[in-house]
Amino acid sequence: MISLVRTTRLPARPERVWQFFREMDAHYTEWHPEHLVWRTLRGEPLSEGAVVFADEWIGRLRLSAQLFLHDVDPERSFSYRLGFPSSLVRGGGSFRFAPTSDGGCEMREEVQLGFSIPLVGPLVDLLLAIALPLGELRRHMREEGERLVRLLRTTASEG
Repeated sequence: MISLVRTTRLPARPERVWQFFREMDAHYTEWHPEHLVWRTLRGEPLSEGAVVFADEWIGRLRLSAQLFLHDVDPERSFSYRLGFPSSLVRGGGSFRFAPTSDGGCEMREEVQLGFSIPLVGPLVDLLLAIALPLGELRRHMREEGERLVRLLRTTASEG
């Protein structure tokens, strides 16, 4: 299994960051220039069982997929799995928000791809590592964190 993890310190309490994610339909394109569309298709935003459509570029790779939300712990974390055809690579991930002593929070973003099946899993992971732009995905995750810091600072100074 391939797992990419990025932790970003944010200048806002977890509750405020959670609200930003709940309103992602409106914020997605300003969050990162490679983001195209985020639309909640079913359920309340960021709720257990919600279905979201996301469309974005990761470098030269366009990723359009339905995300199925699960393991939602309001104001703390949520996980997602990708729908077909992206589900063929067992894609998914999570966001976790932990409060910090300075009144901010740490956001831990994780993306997972591949299989944890003995023998087959390592072979599939090797093929995925060759075929997918993992360096671009790491860059994209880093930039998402950096841009989220700026967006939260901007909205704090406006409010």
